[in-house]
Amino acid sequence: MVATENQDQARTLHDAQIHKALGSFLLFFAVVVLVSIFLTDTGIGKLTNLGAGAVIGGIGGAMFVKGLRAGRRRMGP
Repeated sequence: MVATENQDQARTLHDAQIHKALGSFLLFFAVVVLVSIFLTDTGIGKLTNLGAGAVIGGIGGAMFVKGLRAGRRRMGP
C-alpha cells in the first residue's frame, strides 16, 4: 500500500513538472507572438497575432497554474 502511494506522489510531481514546463514554453511563445504585433504592417495581421497570442497565452497560463496547484497539493498543507 505504501509503494502505491509513493508511486502516486511521484506521478503527481512528474505531471506537475510537465505542466509547468509546457505552460512556461507556451507563455513565452505567446509573448513572442504578441510582440510581433508591433512588427506587422497590416491591421488584419495585427488582429490575427493578437488573437493567436491571447489563445496560446491562455492555454499556457492555465497549464502553468494547473502545474502549480498539483505541486502544492502533493506537498500538503
